[in-house]
Amino acid sequence: MNPDPMLRQMRLRLWLAAALPAVLVMLVLLVLFVQRHSFELLQAQQHQAQAVAKQLASQAEFALFAADVQTLQRLAGATKDSDDDLVAVALRAANGHFQAGAGRFGAQLPDFSGNRVHLNGDRLWVIYEVRSQLMAVDDPLAAGLLESGVAESVVLGYVALEYDLSALQRSSRQLLLWALAATGLALVLAALLSALIASSVTRPVAHISDVVRRIGGGQLQARADVERCGPMAQLASGINRMASQVAVTQEELMQQVQQATDELRLQKLEAERTARTDGLTGLLRRRAFIELAEAEIQRSLRYEDPLSFIMFDVDHFKFINDNHGHPCGDAALVHLAELLREQMRDSDLPCRWGGEEFVVLLPRTSADVARHAAERIRSHFEANPVRWKDRSLRVTASFGVAAFDARDISLSSMVARADTALYRAKRNGRNRVEVAEGGFAAGLEQPTA
Repeated sequence: MNPDPMLRQMRLRLWLAAALPAVLVMLVLLVLFVQRHSFELLQAQQHQAQAVAKQLASQAEFALFAADVQTLQRLAGATKDSDDDLVAVALRAANGHFQAGAGRFGAQLPDFSGNRVHLNGDRLWVIYEVRSQLMAVDDPLAAGLLESGVAESVVLGYVALEYDLSALQRSSRQLLLWALAATGLALVLAALLSALIASSVTRPVAHISDVVRRIGGGQLQARADVERCGPMAQLASGINRMASQVAVTQEELMQQVQQATDELRLQKLEAERTARTDGLTGLLRRRAFIELAEAEIQRSLRYEDPLSFIMFDVDHFKFINDNHGHPCGDAALVHLAELLREQMRDSDLPCRWGGEEFVVLLPRTSADVARHAAERIRSHFEANPVRWKDRSLRVTASFGVAAFDARDISLSSMVARADTALYRAKRNGRNRVEVAEGGFAAGLEQPTA
């Protein structure tokens, strides 16, 4: 990044840090003010509407009592003409038999019951009851209806008013626009002031950053001008000292990096070897074997080459561990692995499958040839006992052989068939070879001695 864009970005960040909180507070205060002002205007409009409804109800009381529709119509028209925001007036008797009005309501009014104020978008509805006070007198005919001297309120009808709040809402929007304009002006002024303040900070930072960039690019002789850095002079001095130390020790650091790289490469190779081979026997681990076996299966399918699989298990291995100790068992496994490698071709894939169980994949090998190979390995184990301390231990193994069956291209299927043959060898007396059914050369299977 060259100095100019970096300088502009830093100035922008300084401006945001200094001016933005104040602007946000101003915006919040202005919005609250506008909302408060709009609410007060609406409240004033509602109070005015209720006062008009109450006054009209008082004027229309006798006309409703006398069912004077003409007078009611005149009162409705006069009330509507008195206010430009009043778009409709309605007077209705309590029994609904007659009604007078002026203007047209924008929507269906709510039920005429009680005194209420209803706000619907840009419309304000006011429903007000017209009541008449009936005064009881000493007339014996009224005595049965009212107690003497007590007044009862009777609903004669209702007044309905509809106000258009569009002008009120326009006033609120205009106020909001003025508030936003004032905020925008304040923002511009704050930006100018912040730019003046930020320039005194960003110039030294830009100079130091340029020096650091040049040092990072290999110009180890670049140095910061401490006198130009003002309050950041201490930082500039530290960078100069750092550059001097880097220039002096660069060759040493490069040598250390090269040495560390070589060690890391060796460690990586060792880790890869450890991950693929068994630490005790040096044979392939199960995961690495499966990867290679899957590739051999694909090659066998492509070229229609035979492929065989041998699985063997050390006989009575638990007895060896229990009677001679686990170190003796480990020595037996290492010895068998060495004997196994002696009998393998370069293309064969021997693997420690798990515990005392081993497998071998034989590419380009039929079941009959694999059976003979397994018999050769078995005989080699039998003829070469394990030397442990001052004793010689005869260690044998049972073998199961399976040929790859193209009808089932799964490695697990071939392993399962070899495992079945292995357990048949154990049931038939151990230290023997059994061939599984199926595979390219299933017909060559012969009993072993």
